[in-house]
Amino acid sequence: MESPPDESLRRGSLAARVEEVCLNAWPALQEIHYDGWLIRLADGHTRRVNSVNVLREGLLPIGRKVAYCEAVYRRHALRPYFRILSTARGDLEETLSARGYRAEDETTTLFMDFADRPPPPPEFAVELTHDAPSGEWISACARFHETSPSESAKLQKILQQLALPGVFAAVRDASGIRSLAKGAVHDRIVCVNLVATDEAARRRGYSRACVSAILNWAREETGAQGACLQVLSTNAPAIRLYETLGFGRELYRYHYRTPA
Repeated sequence: MESPPDESLRRGSLAARVEEVCLNAWPALQEIHYDGWLIRLADGHTRRVNSVNVLREGLLPIGRKVAYCEAVYRRHALRPYFRILSTARGDLEETLSARGYRAEDETTTLFMDFADRPPPPPEFAVELTHDAPSGEWISACARFHETSPSESAKLQKILQQLALPGVFAAVRDASGIRSLAKGAVHDRIVCVNLVATDEAARRRGYSRACVSAILNWAREETGAQGACLQVLSTNAPAIRLYETLGFGRELYRYHYRTPA
């Protein structure tokens, strides 16, 4: 049974709500809360789960907090990254710049409201595995992203930490899995990530089918009212694909700061 449209999807707090969804949908292996900041650690696998995130304003001086975070990452033999949202105050950005941190990889957060545009049906048969991915799915994901066996093992550890209702989509042919994506639902919003397709099978609509299947699963099986995803701002082909699916609203952007 469908739930009534969620009016909070239309309110100004949506960006903060979606940020919470995205953090929960991509869990770290370890986390430290420090005066309103969330320090995330995951053996160095992706910056998203190995970076400092500002959740709220704290009381301590920013310089002291930055030094604390640097010490944490140094202790774990990891490079420090600070994830800076476009909605954040500028004092952290200024502090990091003064300490020689460079900005890199602007990413946009896109959103679609199912009340405005229901998700389209997938154009190909899509396999959906619930809660945990298969070994074949993990191997295909590592191959598509060209990651090493050690990084693939880290990804599997991260996905095992997922506490939300999740689904792992795949399109296959006689050669095996050719495209895949992951979805996880929190607070009636599904976050889509890990969208990837075998280079030899691109431009066939496989990624579109995987994402469409996740959106429909979330809406029909979990009562989700909307969807979000995050994509590099320079990835024009991916953004065009997501816009055709209904991700027509940009909520905010973010970039990373790391020592030059």
